[in-house]
Amino acid sequence: MTDIANALFPTEGGAPNRQSEGDAGARPNLNTDRAAATMFPSDAGRTDGPARPAAGEPPALFKDAPEFDARPVEAFMSGFAQSAIADGDLGRADALAAAGEALVADFKAAGTDGYFVSDALDIVRERQGDTLAGPVPVERLEADMASALETLATEGISDAELNAARALISDLDRVAPGTVESLIATGAGNDLRLVRMAVAEAKRRGYLK
Repeated sequence: MTDIANALFPTEGGAPNRQSEGDAGARPNLNTDRAAATMFPSDAGRTDGPARPAAGEPPALFKDAPEFDARPVEAFMSGFAQSAIADGDLGRADALAAAGEALVADFKAAGTDGYFVSDALDIVRERQGDTLAGPVPVERLEADMASALETLATEGISDAELNAARALISDLDRVAPGTVESLIATGAGNDLRLVRMAVAEAKRRGYLK
């Protein structure tokens, strides 16, 4: 039986495509399969995709942006940090705090709207509820991704736009390591609301030329 998720979103090699067909074969290990069954897999081994915006002064569009409200990001990351402290993992708590600060700095520099970020974090928090009874099954991730792709295609979202969103998420993962892992673990990376938001933000930041 063809592994739908791996056919559409290989974890290695070129950019995924809605029309690709994979070869039948043995199922990979759980971690690889889980990463493959998300809209935003790790970009390890990626050699193509949208060019990232050049560093330097932000576009004029961002210059008059209102002051970014860091509180939603701080509250979100603080919850994880407190859990790490409760587990006695102070190193992880410090890393989470640093990741939160780095995300805030990135959003400020890019002129990202604070309400936009708050809404995105609310979606991730909502999807975390799906993990209370254990990891989200790979089969559910695959089904969610297939359904999301079908809907996005109907809406006219192109592969180029999806790849731009993936490039943005990959960059955010470099800023705050664990971002992609969180999207995979919660299934939020297949949430249509979050995918649409990632596409919009990637386009706003200039990932799609």
